[in-house]
Amino acid sequence: MTTKTKRIATIDMLRGIAIVGMILCANIGFNSDLPAWMFHAQTPPPTYAFNPDVPGITWVDLVFPFFLFSMGAAFPLAMRKRLEGGMSRWKVAGSLIKRWFILTAFGLILGNAYAIGGSSRPSWNIYLFNISLWTAMFMTFVRVNIKEAEGWKKHLGTAINLCGAAMMVMLGFVLVKWFGIPLNRYSSDIIIMILANIAIWGGLIWMFTKDSLRLRWLVFLFVAAIKALDSYAPEVLSFVPSTGSLSWLFSWKWLQYLLIAIPGSIVGDIILAHSRSGEGLNFDNRSITAGFLAFAAACVQLWGLFTRNVTADFIISAALAAAFIGLTWKQKNVFTRTAIIGFTLLLVGIAFDPVDGGITKDHCNLSYVFTTSGMAALTAAFLLMLEFRFSVKGKFLAGVGQNPMLAYTVTNFLTGPVLALLGILPALYGLAAGSQFWGVAQGIIITFIMMCVTYAFTRLRLFWRS
Repeated sequence: MTTKTKRIATIDMLRGIAIVGMILCANIGFNSDLPAWMFHAQTPPPTYAFNPDVPGITWVDLVFPFFLFSMGAAFPLAMRKRLEGGMSRWKVAGSLIKRWFILTAFGLILGNAYAIGGSSRPSWNIYLFNISLWTAMFMTFVRVNIKEAEGWKKHLGTAINLCGAAMMVMLGFVLVKWFGIPLNRYSSDIIIMILANIAIWGGLIWMFTKDSLRLRWLVFLFVAAIKALDSYAPEVLSFVPSTGSLSWLFSWKWLQYLLIAIPGSIVGDIILAHSRSGEGLNFDNRSITAGFLAFAAACVQLWGLFTRNVTADFIISAALAAAFIGLTWKQKNVFTRTAIIGFTLLLVGIAFDPVDGGITKDHCNLSYVFTTSGMAALTAAFLLMLEFRFSVKGKFLAGVGQNPMLAYTVTNFLTGPVLALLGILPALYGLAAGSQFWGVAQGIIITFIMMCVTYAFTRLRLFWRS
């Protein structure tokens, strides 16, 4: 029997923050003389050339791990409901495989579609192609649920999905025949491909450990140990076979991101247990202060690790953790447990910074996965405080977070091309050239449009399968 669960907005808001960050960082002015902390730490201006030897993180380096953490947090919310509703473990596992297939197909579609951007100077036919492709993706992936439908209406959703898939195939021919770009399985959106693999492996780990958080922490430690061996003594793992010709579909390296998704799933279970308990969550002034300390600990990393004041950063973070524990010593609830997980991961991550030669997103090291998962947990604790003490539901932001794949594509394939055809986008680019103000404003405007469009579809209950 399924237990009724009160929806907690924190996870949706955290996912919304990640999506908004993704779109914002991709659309700020790259020729606007903005400082290095506005970009990936390892692709600094003025050349924006990737340099794996540059240590540190910026806010841009947080958007992907925050999304992974929120993905992990959603595992128990989605799968426990199915299991308690009578669905067998095999069927739930089948749904994970289906989700992997959808995300993989999605990643391949996007990767091949991106190729058109480099084929020639942007023009009206490319913009129209992108709009048509987004329409086809929408029809293919949208969930259409018509309550109490009868007759042919029961199959309307399936018909729309099939029409979208057929349209996608036709656009594939257009890409090859008209634009001369061959379809290539190695052309994929790497972010989506990683998410696809984390979705299935993280989901299976949750199913295996759903009744024991301790066992899940053990799995986490096992993955961390494998990651450590790969980083510090790779010869020990020389017996592991190469993925070879399947590298476009799966890479062992992608599984390192389970070190972000697994803590997310643990926090998700803690949040789910609280929502089902029916208990309130009272915040006195000490708890409110503790909530802001948790968020401050996440924010201070953007100074300490970017400027390389690592020792000072660790001392400050440890002091904030001690102050948090002192303020909430007698409490044991979803807020404090989430924050303690965050502080623990954060301090371990900072401690690994000198061991790894500096925190780096690419190539991802232990310091990065521990630190960023800790920052995500601390941000989740802060959002819990805002939600339960100040009734902040963040409907606009959470609405974006509830429809992540639609939000991820709408700028590149719908609103961006429309703005370009109207002449608005070139005007924005012109204003942003050499102007820090307009460089930031450009990103905010484009991101805000994405949020409005995504929120409108969410309000209409039109969600993409993902």
